[in-house]
Amino acid sequence: MSRNLQLGIESNWNLQYSDSFPAVSYLNDSAGKPIYQRITEINIPIVFDKPIIAVAVNTSVPIGKIWKYAGYLRRSLTIGLGASFLGEPESLFLGKFNLIIFDDLNLNYFLSIQVPKWFINANIAIYQYEGTDRSTIDDDIQAIKLALGISL
Repeated sequence: MSRNLQLGIESNWNLQYSDSFPAVSYLNDSAGKPIYQRITEINIPIVFDKPIIAVAVNTSVPIGKIWKYAGYLRRSLTIGLGASFLGEPESLFLGKFNLIIFDDLNLNYFLSIQVPKWFINANIAIYQYEGTDRSTIDDDIQAIKLALGISL
């Protein structure tokens, strides 16, 4: 079984969340450079209802440095006993759209992102896929019915 998706069509994606998070500078070191407090886990205040999202994380990369890792994303949902993490954390790449396809449980869920401790700012954008999401099993069933002469 496979899925019919139209991921390459821009109008199938809706921006659900976008924000910037600066690290707090509270002291200077002996050389006068600021010391930053780590950006805490970012809880996204949006309920997501589709299993396909694209997450972009960007930051200011110091000259001469090559950073590729942008932290991780967790999915959680609210159950009768409180919030519960769902599945394994998803690693994120810096400066790219990270396509994430969750197992479709038809559940509303929340997201949280933890960026690396060395980030002094983080810009986050999360898009949700709103396009066609059909399984080819429907087409397969119709083809079998036609082959067997079963009326539709």
